[in-house]
Amino acid sequence: MRDQAEKLRQIVQNSRESPSTPVIKQAYNGSSPRVITVTSGKGGVGKTNFTVNLALTLGNMGQQVLVIDADLGMANVDVVLGCSAPYSILNLLEDRFSVDDVVSDGPCGIKFMTGGSGIYQLANLSNVQLQRIINQITLFDNWADFVLIDTGAGINRNVLNFVMAADEVIILTTPEPTAITDAYAMMKAYAGNGGAAPLSLVVNRVQDAGEGQMVVDKLNKATFRFLGFSVNSLGFVNEDPAVVKAVKKQVPFILSYPQAASTRCIENIARKLLHGEALPETKGFRGFMSRMLQSW
Repeated sequence: MRDQAEKLRQIVQNSRESPSTPVIKQAYNGSSPRVITVTSGKGGVGKTNFTVNLALTLGNMGQQVLVIDADLGMANVDVVLGCSAPYSILNLLEDRFSVDDVVSDGPCGIKFMTGGSGIYQLANLSNVQLQRIINQITLFDNWADFVLIDTGAGINRNVLNFVMAADEVIILTTPEPTAITDAYAMMKAYAGNGGAAPLSLVVNRVQDAGEGQMVVDKLNKATFRFLGFSVNSLGFVNEDPAVVKAVKKQVPFILSYPQAASTRCIENIARKLLHGEALPETKGFRGFMSRMLQSW
């Protein structure tokens, strides 16, 4: 496996841009995208719903956004978006498919791809097959401003690999004690594995800003005391019946309820991402793939 991983890393590093397909030719911005993994210690905290609505909000703000559904067990980005995704990353092995075929269009100009389990199956492919796939998917370095990766919940090796490879990490929690405990456990695992990328926190389903700040303070007190760092707060999302209604309609809440409190919260978080502190230079999706392969 180690020899195979070394071959994969070499392929990523040596790969060059292939002739662009039509979708990739649009609006090359000349810089690498920010690759952000969105994760949580506990399931059921609204991670996928948050990721999708954040992507759409960034899209509305003029950003080019690719969402990768990396939940190996319960991939449902397409369900939340109300769009179909008939193909996955492994379909790129077939000559009749290009990256345009496996990436689906969503609202607000965003694109999404089901890729989680397929990414892990790359380890079993031949070099020729790998070269074909990596040349295709890393073309998004020439298109995207943001790549948002929606992981599964929990602290297993698969989730940690996506977390450790990202340029930035957003951890989502709710005010529930079990969710806070599991969020801390994720931060501890991140630190224990040598994580150095910026780590941010979003508290979902809060009654008000005061409750959200209480969760941030509680987690920061624990991380500072036991892990030696503080976590940046990206903001809060209010408990809002509009979110449940939107899920049932399979229309993201920022589209179905643009004036809802939850929508305004997501807009504030998106603005903070866009205009917050300056970050180290990113190496885009190509850099993410290289770091992923180092974990194999």
